[in-house]
Amino acid sequence: MLGAILCCMRPPLRKTPTTLKMARALLTKRQGNRLWNRVFGRYDATSLICRETRAEARARKASGRPPRLHHLDVHLTDHCNLNCRSCEHYSSISKPVFTDLSTFEADLTRLAGLFEGIDQVYLLGGEPLLHPQVEEFVRVARKHLPGTRICLMTNGVLVPKMGDSFWGALHETETILLCDQYPGVADVEAITALGAEHGVVVEFVQATEQFFRAPIDLSGTCDPQESFVRCTGVSNCATIKDGRMYPCAHIAYADILRERFDIEQLHPGPEDSISVHGDATGDDIVDFLMSPVPWCANCDYPALEYFEWGRTSRSIDEWVRVDGSGVGCAARGERGRS
Repeated sequence: MLGAILCCMRPPLRKTPTTLKMARALLTKRQGNRLWNRVFGRYDATSLICRETRAEARARKASGRPPRLHHLDVHLTDHCNLNCRSCEHYSSISKPVFTDLSTFEADLTRLAGLFEGIDQVYLLGGEPLLHPQVEEFVRVARKHLPGTRICLMTNGVLVPKMGDSFWGALHETETILLCDQYPGVADVEAITALGAEHGVVVEFVQATEQFFRAPIDLSGTCDPQESFVRCTGVSNCATIKDGRMYPCAHIAYADILRERFDIEQLHPGPEDSISVHGDATGDDIVDFLMSPVPWCANCDYPALEYFEWGRTSRSIDEWVRVDGSGVGCAARGERGRS
């Protein structure tokens, strides 16, 4: 039986409803979930944190060099102008929040000293084009990260309205304009033409008809390790916020959800993030980001749900299961926070 499943799921394995359904058709739900963790984690989960092998890490440490961070997310705003359903950054229910430029520069200055380099940085949100200082942000990012692929990630709504100074800043700093392709939102042809006119590289996220969410389990009884394995290469993106590094946006911005719906147990604790301005080394930060944290017990990845894109109704059930099955992890007898 296991051999048959592995034949169906050999590389290049992709985490899709079809392959998950195939596994569960042959095994019990619990067995299928655990097998999926092992197979997906072995073959398809390429880390967004660090790409070096163990041998490369040993050689680097022996030479006294700091590590490279593969990917970093930074919010310029927490709020958005599109308001997608079940936004994993909770931007559709956020009050207006604008990142402070001096805090941003202090954090990047510190990170530039902790890491040998950062392969790519996404300046996003929320919707980053809502920030009145967006041009200064891209200049500061390039100043401190001269060899990094810098992407300004937008939903595209405001792009046709941006002035020449905006396009000039992107051109001068060689910042890529990365546009989502939500159904019927971005004017792909117009944005492509604007990029060509101003000498700016424009890229588009591959269009998709399906989105997914891992329901939040308010009991906090999911297995943190299992949740983290499933999150690797998917949502496990280093996120810097006010001098602290988080393993994903779910945790970094959990207070938006907590405050909106008055859910006190979702408040991230001190063990859910690490300060970049303390004594931690680059290796300490990488090790932290590549390990589960207590908050991971709130993510019910075995109950992953797929849905079509749409606008939010700002209802709690877009993020939290409240239909009586929200105790999912506990009901399945899975291990969570001790």
